[in-house]
Amino acid sequence: MSEIKRTIPKKFYSDSEGKPFTKCRVCDVDLSDGKVPYSIEKAFKKTEEGEDLTLFELAICVHCAEKQGKKMSKDSRAFIQKTMMTPKFFERRNKMWGEKWQDKWQDKCIFSNTDISAHSEYHVVGHFVGNQVIEHQSPFVIGQEMLEYIQENLSLETKEELDQFGRQFLGPDPRIAALMEDYQFVMV
Repeated sequence: MSEIKRTIPKKFYSDSEGKPFTKCRVCDVDLSDGKVPYSIEKAFKKTEEGEDLTLFELAICVHCAEKQGKKMSKDSRAFIQKTMMTPKFFERRNKMWGEKWQDKWQDKCIFSNTDISAHSEYHVVGHFVGNQVIEHQSPFVIGQEMLEYIQENLSLETKEELDQFGRQFLGPDPRIAALMEDYQFVMV
């Protein structure tokens, strides 16, 4: 079996710099040296012209992500665990890895298995170390229905915490501020 390509897909590059992220958005730790695992999450909205407009992008080290996760309410953490961290999710992700994930990872929502082209909003999520995808953890896409389902089931306390985090670390580009006005921030 040939070795699976592990280079970070360009979809996860910083929009403003056109290259991989090098710092954690929260603590500024160096992500490029391969010492600290990190996640990248980007949210996209399709425009009327058919372009994918980035609503936010976030590179966050594993330590800051864990701290943020602990700020969620107990009920919200339990909901996320029950809904997203299922054997089915891990099976799909592992299967995608074995099927040369780089060709298919952004085609379908990992939860609903619907074509992402049918969604007007979606998130891409990946886990990396240095400039490589963490082995057996292929990037994935979350479609609009799942994002809405998550949002509907988070506690008010967690929603407020996520909104505060979003205001602090994800200040929108002025060009998309109007789109973000009614946007309820969700980070997975």
